[in-house]
Amino acid sequence: MAEQEVGPIGSSSSKAANEKILALVPEESVKRIPFFVRKHALSKTFEKIELEHPDLYAIAAQEGELPADAREQLSQIVNGIFEQKLKKHNL
Repeated sequence: MAEQEVGPIGSSSSKAANEKILALVPEESVKRIPFFVRKHALSKTFEKIELEHPDLYAIAAQEGELPADAREQLSQIVNGIFEQKLKKHNL
């Protein structure tokens, strides 16, 4: 089974959703991830959110702005994941 080439922002199904989720993460947190693993780290984060929170991911995949409640929930989830991973890898 051949793997598809991963896009610049992740391999999950919706590039729009990934961009909206990434916008919720402070730029300083993203920059703390070494550039050579950043693409992998981001794509795995998006995949984790897509698998564990399919309802919120589906909302993010829709056109237009994120509703305030979905934005808040996704922000807590994605920033929690980043905080755990940065702490785990001492970044």
